[in-house]
Amino acid sequence: MKYEILLADDDDSVRLVLHKALTRAGHTVRATDNAETLVKWAEAGHGDIIVTDVMMGGQEVFDSLPALTAARPKLPVIIISANNTVNTALKSGQHKVFEYVPKPFDLDDVTNAVARAGQSVNPRKAKAKAENKRLPMIGRSAVMQPVFRAVSRFAAGNLPVLVRGAVGSGKDLVARLLHDGGPRAERPFLRTTDFENTSLTLQKVNGGDIYIDEIGELSMRQQERLLALMNDAEMIPAARRPRVISATRRDLRELVEQGTFRDDLLFRINVAEIRIPNLSERDRDTYELAEAFLAQASHDQTRRFDSEALDVLHRHKWTGNVRELENLVRRLAVLYSDDVITADMVLQEFSKELPPLEKAGIFQNRLEDQLEEACRALLDADRNEDESAYSVALAWVERPLIIEALRLTGGNRAKAADKLGIHRNTLRTRLKSLDIT
Repeated sequence: MKYEILLADDDDSVRLVLHKALTRAGHTVRATDNAETLVKWAEAGHGDIIVTDVMMGGQEVFDSLPALTAARPKLPVIIISANNTVNTALKSGQHKVFEYVPKPFDLDDVTNAVARAGQSVNPRKAKAKAENKRLPMIGRSAVMQPVFRAVSRFAAGNLPVLVRGAVGSGKDLVARLLHDGGPRAERPFLRTTDFENTSLTLQKVNGGDIYIDEIGELSMRQQERLLALMNDAEMIPAARRPRVISATRRDLRELVEQGTFRDDLLFRINVAEIRIPNLSERDRDTYELAEAFLAQASHDQTRRFDSEALDVLHRHKWTGNVRELENLVRRLAVLYSDDVITADMVLQEFSKELPPLEKAGIFQNRLEDQLEEACRALLDADRNEDESAYSVALAWVERPLIIEALRLTGGNRAKAADKLGIHRNTLRTRLKSLDIT
């Protein structure tokens, strides 16, 4: 999540460095060198988070915080200060400052504090969570837009609809949306695969919607009776005629070729089609879905995932799609009473289900993200001309890998080389080059 940051520091160099770091993290930044401007911006409704120095122009920002808090009581304030005394820390606590970061600070300390502040108390995010909780189907990704448009078009129609999608992708939910979003909303939504008595089925549905989950699993007899029911329904006046909504995870055309599904039935049910994408195709929808599921599963609405936990969830291969994600989040909500669900908690749950090779894959994804961030910083930094960015980055991985191989083999270089998959002479050369004794 990206935020508008109100930044205040009277040191031009510190202000410039923080501005660049926060912008690089994806946030928009308004910067000033005094507390008065900071308060004016906040009173005007600007900003999601404040990052401010304590001393500016000989005045403490604590003198301005009461006015700021009165105008924006939920606006999180992060204090950075070179005056690292217990007095500064106590004042930060008295004024309910979100976080106190002493100087000199690591830029990651500030950007991480901003991420935590935004996730915990940002009013825009709280509003988004509330909206998500009310939404019948969550997702802003580009691949979900055709699904939403199709639901809006077909809900009010009379055409049979075939909903296609993998296990757990949301076929049932789309079927309910088609029913609830159209003129049949007050009539029955009949979920059945029993069509033996067509007259009785038509009486039960009474002009509503018949929903058939996994229509590809119907026996030939059930298919025959469903076709008879659809023929009988054609005799009912359009205003009271039921509609058939069916769902499948299988390729029905392939089943027709195999002789296990009737081609005439396929032509009848596949008049309007909606394909639901897999969760892996849905860009960053995982973030919103996970937060919405946690809100639904928790009595305490302040519970949240930290940013790294959401990243782990986003990178995971969800073979069970949205349903698998929902089940995991519900399990996490029960197993951990913490206000914040961390990446370690998520990884712990994944590790219970996966063989060692897949466990390693999860941590590899996590490491790749960290390395990507470190390489970006390396390329942006000023370096000694004698040392290329390429060689520095390789050493980050190569050195700990060799050291760990030696540790696991008790210092036996021949065995370490074998474990690494390189020649012992190559290992000898790299040990000398990396100054590993």
